[in-house]
Amino acid sequence: MKIIVVGAGKVGYSLAKRLIQDDHDVYMIDKSAERIHNLESTLDVSLLQGNGSQLSVLNEIGLSDVGMFIAVTDSDEVNLLACAVAKLGGVARTIARVRDTDYAKKDNQQLQSQLGIDLFINPEMVTAQALLEILQTPAALDVEDFASGAVRLLEFKAKKHWDILDQPLKDITLPDRVLAVGILRNGDMIIPHGDTMVEAGDNVFFLGAKEGIQQLEKRFQELNQQIKYVVIIGAGLIGRNLTCLLEKAGYNVKVIEKNRARCELLASITNTAMVIEGDGTNLDLLEAEEIGDGDVIICLTDDDKLNLLVALLAKHMGIPKAFVRVGRPEYISLMEQVGIDVVFSPRLLTSGEILRAVRSDSNLVSISTFEGSKAEAVEIALPAESTLVGRALRDIRLPGEALVGAIVRDNTTIVPSGDTFLYEGDHIIFFTLPQYVNRLLKAIK
Repeated sequence: MKIIVVGAGKVGYSLAKRLIQDDHDVYMIDKSAERIHNLESTLDVSLLQGNGSQLSVLNEIGLSDVGMFIAVTDSDEVNLLACAVAKLGGVARTIARVRDTDYAKKDNQQLQSQLGIDLFINPEMVTAQALLEILQTPAALDVEDFASGAVRLLEFKAKKHWDILDQPLKDITLPDRVLAVGILRNGDMIIPHGDTMVEAGDNVFFLGAKEGIQQLEKRFQELNQQIKYVVIIGAGLIGRNLTCLLEKAGYNVKVIEKNRARCELLASITNTAMVIEGDGTNLDLLEAEEIGDGDVIICLTDDDKLNLLVALLAKHMGIPKAFVRVGRPEYISLMEQVGIDVVFSPRLLTSGEILRAVRSDSNLVSISTFEGSKAEAVEIALPAESTLVGRALRDIRLPGEALVGAIVRDNTTIVPSGDTFLYEGDHIIFFTLPQYVNRLLKAIK
């Protein structure tokens, strides 16, 4: 599909990189000559310097055969205008990155229609909601639901005392209808088989019926892991969104921010959260505020090194879990190795959310990415015309490395074996590597 991406910043770059993996014909537009020049040797895309909201610029590319238009510049207004112009030019589907939450409200649907925007993406809210889901499952590093909540995927860090270590997966007894579908070891993602063993320090991905996954969570749950008291460093857009979500969910929240205006803004929109003006790297301040009593610290500043420093200080003071925001995804593996529990990249979360919309069709239900796009879980409703219908899994050779983790049929969750047959309408959840997703989707169709 021919796709135009307006904005060659961090989100645009990450998104274009993923779209290329899926064999899309990508055109990128940016006003900055420097950004365009930097991308010439790093991305196999067509580049154009100019204003992506000007019809004359878009006509240079040609809109007649464009399947999707995505505007992800730093300006809400430019993104809105660019999408509106593209829609007027005949583009069927448009996506705009918009931080102003007013545009995405349900009571503004008429405005959304008039603007010609099919999907609004708010990076800060996407990130805040992802963090809330992880906090609500304290034993896990990541959590995703599929098949309307019937199937859940959890990521755990394997601890030395686990009773499933150093033995083949085929010999391990897991809760009913639960399967180990992925193992991240030393930065490499492994799609496991029966003889694969889990080692201490691995990140292990389990997929299965929600009831079975909840049993597994209790099995790995540490007695002191219940999260009630959250410390947030940074009251920017993510910090404000997250504080409001946590407050609504009943958490005790303390926010430290050195910018007075941000403190005053946050204090004006919250009821129970404690907002403190101060430097999160100040050890005396952290001790005075008894940060060590917190259950988790979440570092949200724009400085990766500062976030890491504060997180390590907090863990030294007694906080059991630390979440760190990174601007550079290549730091994710490094930070996990030095003891950070959850490392997340807002731009990867945002590009992943947009990618779901790009890939969406009548058969693809949802798609989720993990560990800085090292793995993906894909939910597909099997169409009647698929060549997989009526065949047993043992007779199907999927492209690349992919594992069928679960099948939902008539509201029943099945953890399949080689003898499991596939039928029209089955919701199949695959766990695979990113480079194989597009081939997998084509094979299923």
